[in-house]
Amino acid sequence: MKEFLKNYKIGIIITITVFVALLAFTAIRYISAINIAEAAAKEKIQGIPEKEINDIGWTIPEIKEKKKEVHWLERTLALAKSDSLNLGISLTDSIVQVQLKGTVLLQAKMLHQDPYHFFDSLNYGTYLNFTKIATIVEEQANIVKRPVIRVQAPKNENEVKEVVKDTIPDPMLVWQFKLDNQIEVVVTGVGLDKDSVFNPQYQKDLKKYKTDLFKNNIMPKTYFPTLYIWLQDKDARAIYRAIPERGKVVFKN
Repeated sequence: MKEFLKNYKIGIIITITVFVALLAFTAIRYISAINIAEAAAKEKIQGIPEKEINDIGWTIPEIKEKKKEVHWLERTLALAKSDSLNLGISLTDSIVQVQLKGTVLLQAKMLHQDPYHFFDSLNYGTYLNFTKIATIVEEQANIVKRPVIRVQAPKNENEVKEVVKDTIPDPMLVWQFKLDNQIEVVVTGVGLDKDSVFNPQYQKDLKKYKTDLFKNNIMPKTYFPTLYIWLQDKDARAIYRAIPERGKVVFKN
């Protein structure tokens, strides 16, 4: 044992040093993230009436569900006055839909969502704040929202244009957007495998998103609760392309 320690002393010291450094970094990052989340929560509460924060009816399941339903209908009616397409996300029904003047134009069933209980632990006042009509303030995706296709007209009716198909398959949609109520949403399209069966890889996708988030935000400065949603890719694309820039979004849970 003494001979082993003598031969590998430097390596052991380096290993212990690296381990302690990583442990200290993880602890510091964790504490920083908690402090930022608590600060964001306190900021949310500011300006919310005390009677809404401590609403008695919110503690009674039957009344709570009725309040949620009324809140959803009020927001839907408010959006019906707009001439723009808007996005409705019902976590209760696992539905994502495109709406116009109160009419549902396109509706897609969620294949999966994470976290499953997204708004469950909020008090009534904070729930109203998070589920108000929100505006998309920042978005990005791995496909073009409205692709421009250039077509060259034939010189005469006898001219035939050979069409070469692109052998590179389109990627599954990944659409990320942030709202002005400090919520981030990530919509992932799920395609068919070689047997024409949907092949979702939720945990793999989630691990990738969180790894990318860590790389881009090693020491967190802001806190955005993130909702991850998986849809059939064709539905995800249709919804993504239907919603305009700075589109409106309303939640139900």
